[in-house]
Amino acid sequence: MKKMKRDNSIAWLSWLFLTLNLLSAFLISRIDDFSIYFLILLIFNIVFGIAFAKRINKTVITILRLLVGALFIYSGFVKGVDPLGTQFRIEDYFYVYGTTWAIPFALGLSVLLNAFEFSMGALLISKIKAKWVNVLVLLMMVFFTFTTLDDALYNRVPDCGCFGDALIITNWQTFYKNLVIDAIVIMLFIRRADIKLKWPYQVQFATVLMVVFGFIGFEYYNIQNLPIIDFRPWKVGNRLLPEHPKPVKFYLTYENTKTGEKKEFLSTDLPWQDSTFKADWRWLSSREDDPNKDENRLFPMVDEEGNDWSNDLMQNKEGLLIVSIYDVKKLTKDDSEKLNHLFAQAQKENIEIILLNSNSSEVYIKYKKELLLPEMEMYSSDDTALKAAVRSNPGLIIVKNAKVLAKYHINNFPDIEEIKNLLK
Repeated sequence: MKKMKRDNSIAWLSWLFLTLNLLSAFLISRIDDFSIYFLILLIFNIVFGIAFAKRINKTVITILRLLVGALFIYSGFVKGVDPLGTQFRIEDYFYVYGTTWAIPFALGLSVLLNAFEFSMGALLISKIKAKWVNVLVLLMMVFFTFTTLDDALYNRVPDCGCFGDALIITNWQTFYKNLVIDAIVIMLFIRRADIKLKWPYQVQFATVLMVVFGFIGFEYYNIQNLPIIDFRPWKVGNRLLPEHPKPVKFYLTYENTKTGEKKEFLSTDLPWQDSTFKADWRWLSSREDDPNKDENRLFPMVDEEGNDWSNDLMQNKEGLLIVSIYDVKKLTKDDSEKLNHLFAQAQKENIEIILLNSNSSEVYIKYKKELLLPEMEMYSSDDTALKAAVRSNPGLIIVKNAKVLAKYHINNFPDIEEIKNLLK
């Protein structure tokens, strides 16, 4: 009888711990800012997991191990698809923490961090080297938890990029997410001796090497080419402007000078011909409601006189070739030769080609002379926007009627026949 009661108690505690963590994970999607009550719940989860770790049954341990492993695999994969995106976020951290000397190491660090996270997920699921893996995962989560707490408190970066561009969450949501993972990881660490795999040592070691170096090879491919999956707004097939734009609405707020009442009017409903209204109400503010803003994916493309031509350029009905250079200082002679060849072919076929550059005019002109870059029509854009548009420096984007038809890495620039076929 005592054994039955003990078993029931273990089962009850185990499933309660699982339920609390699943509920917390769900609530993260609903709570995107600071909440003391939610924070208390998450800390309670951690304390609960520590206090009753020895009494959690093996079924719940397995479920939570698989869930955390799958999460690490997903997080590592979506960042490994786009190592340059993770590199840019790491560079942001180096800037805000005043460690700009480390920027040259950002790409290598990106590759290693992504591979480490993916590998930890795969090894958690497979139970390979469980004791060591649980120690490493705990250390990783301690580092990430304190880093994201700092982000949540001070907003040093807009988001940590923990899921790359596949899923953007706020800094507080990221911190909450890490606390949920902490509760599970600490429990797994305490119970690590119970997670066993009977594979021979040599097989486990070989599997670890295959996972780690296989994923690094995958990342290398995505660096030398465009990412195999594009999560960003300028992905191939996306429209950059709404096809059928809806009218923008303007609202005006007025205050009654006698009663102090405030009232908002749609601009078309404003009783401007009413003499009483004119006498008793004064304008306070106005706002714009643009139903098309989520479909507008343009960024400024500014000429030497400060005019933004992005809207006109993207609606080119014949097709437009956009060469993107976010840092001309990193270009090589080989890059210049490819750009000159592309420019000559485009001119010969009367295909419009422009350059978007984020360097200052002085810097660009200096390197243009050194590298013998072609005389393309140039517009200035923000480097962050150019990095997001195409993960290559230089890169090529082909647009027609405000739709992205194709994008190319410098290593895979197309010939003119391929371009002509796209623009038909």
